[in-house]
Amino acid sequence: MTTVAAEQKALSLKNACVEFMFAYQQRSVEKMLSFCDPEGTVFFEPLGDGGHGKIVELGKAIWSGLIDSFPNIDNTLDAAVATDENTVQCQVVIRGKQSKDFADIPSKGLSFDSDHIFIFRLNPDNKIEHIHINWNHADFKKQLGAVS
Repeated sequence: MTTVAAEQKALSLKNACVEFMFAYQQRSVEKMLSFCDPEGTVFFEPLGDGGHGKIVELGKAIWSGLIDSFPNIDNTLDAAVATDENTVQCQVVIRGKQSKDFADIPSKGLSFDSDHIFIFRLNPDNKIEHIHINWNHADFKKQLGAVS
């Protein structure tokens, strides 16, 4: 068993999610993915049907794009609550200043500050097997100068 796997196994439910958010704060997508099951899924709710996919594919692409377009992206974890034996809900504020176009949002050099809810479901090995993410997408676009 690798050191990373042994450390992962020792993490509590909440700590695995907190570590994921800390890796996001460090802008390390690979580290974020190290806390996830390789077959895990993600749902970015405001993106509708296009928001469903694998963490290692869709999640990686979106987070990499965000970090590239918002190089100072940061987050504050306001709360992490275990809602059952394998689920943790995190209330997170994400902020950053846009320096490149992101998806359908052209860069105007504006900043955003947005409340997000991350619901993590973990497997028995304390790996994240599903992430459900929600935020006010219309407000996000408005803050960046894009009309929704």
